[in-house]
Amino acid sequence: MKRVLLIFVAMAVIAILPATLGSAATGSACKIPKGGDADNNGIGDADVQVICNYDSVYAYDDAGDYYWDLGDGRVYTSPGISNIEDLDQTTLSVCDYRIHTKGDFGNDPYMNSGDISNMIRCHGYDGVATYHYQIVSNDDPRFRGDPAYAIWGTWEYHVLTESGTGNYIPKGILP
Repeated sequence: MKRVLLIFVAMAVIAILPATLGSAATGSACKIPKGGDADNNGIGDADVQVICNYDSVYAYDDAGDYYWDLGDGRVYTSPGISNIEDLDQTTLSVCDYRIHTKGDFGNDPYMNSGDISNMIRCHGYDGVATYHYQIVSNDDPRFRGDPAYAIWGTWEYHVLTESGTGNYIPKGILP
């Protein structure tokens, strides 16, 4: 359960951290349609659908130290940790993310609407597991408006699966 909670905290933070110029949400990992960035700031204009695909890695050890490369040049770590090799290799767990987003950034670094999908493969001290989650905004036809699945007010989990457990959404629970 510790691994599941860490994974879902990391996934939630990935999705809410603002993008910066050159980041995965606005950089070469994203496709802004031609003419969709009138002010040339690298962020899609309002009502423009931007599609991004990038990889990220989150690694942690049993002592609670972590290394998190968001895949866009931003790296977050515990104090004293500068790479994965600095973590306790005997209790190391690594989660590789494939992140896909499609949505409207409204000409600012925050995704205003759309969907976010993460495919995650974890291995190491905590075992082997795979996860998939998809979050949709309230203007998506899959949005149900059920407060049990809500995240960030106008967004909700549409799919939330864990290997060996299945999809939490039809079961009406979140880990």
